[in-house]
Amino acid sequence: MRVTRDLCPRTTSVFDLEEVYHVDPLGEETLLWLNRLGARFITNTAYGKYLCQRLHLHRASAIKSARKRRRGKAPPDTPVPPLK
Repeated sequence: MRVTRDLCPRTTSVFDLEEVYHVDPLGEETLLWLNRLGARFITNTAYGKYLCQRLHLHRASAIKSARKRRRGKAPPDTPVPPLK
């Protein structure tokens, strides 16, 4: 992976697992390796949360809300206009 070539110990890289629906054993080993390097993982899906919990991956919680705002989803404290 091109992204991992530039990683050094204690990386601050964040990887998006939002659209990941399956990880094979080699992929799990890669995620564990990235985790040991200090990477964080974004996910709000059931599978992603399960994967992070099972592999003890570090989730990036602060970045999730910023990503939702970029997608156009309203943050919890912003009122949503009613549908017409």
